[in-house]
Amino acid sequence: MSNTIYKPILRLLALAIPLMALAGPPEQGTDNRRFQPIDVFQLEYASDPQISPDGQKIVYVRNFMDIMKDRRRSNLWIINFDGSNHRPLTTGNVNTRSPRWSPDGSCLLYVSSEEGSSQLYVRWMDTGQTAKITNLTSSPGGIAWSPDGRWIAFSMKVEEQAEPFAQMPPKPKGAEWAKPARVIEKLQYRADGAGYLEDGYIQLFVVPAEGGTPRQS
Repeated sequence: MSNTIYKPILRLLALAIPLMALAGPPEQGTDNRRFQPIDVFQLEYASDPQISPDGQKIVYVRNFMDIMKDRRRSNLWIINFDGSNHRPLTTGNVNTRSPRWSPDGSCLLYVSSEEGSSQLYVRWMDTGQTAKITNLTSSPGGIAWSPDGRWIAFSMKVEEQAEPFAQMPPKPKGAEWAKPARVIEKLQYRADGAGYLEDGYIQLFVVPAEGGTPRQS
């Protein structure tokens, strides 16, 4: 590996060492606890780094916690390969994830919940303009560009209407009956934070890069 790759790391180390020296040992009487459960809301971490086709920029997901909603949030950040010009591409207490460069590097595809539900967005890197290109009923995943940059593929769960366990008689108007029985036939039927999982299957879809109606493939 060339020395060029190590230069940004060496710069960070050169900055970190004097900062640690300035911090010094903890003062007497201060709380020396290393980590407490509440500290999880102060943690941030990077994930899903994506290098631009020309190798000059890196877009990644910056994850953090929303202490008021007890939810994980994320935004997109970009940085030059040499470590300069580090800045956010998206902001806010939303979930923005899965950045994917277009084959020519002119656009960035990503998933965001900035308008409520998770949808596909495209950002033009020269102007910073963005466009929502889908109105999906479920959260998309596994997004990818076609080699010519004209199409976008993604996966999405298509719900299946399960047959009722038994046909119940109609209840009288205003009656308060118990909820109907839930029939569980799958091993994984609940998820932490999501509750019961709806029946369905993961299917593949394609949509034009400029937006339109997704087509199941």
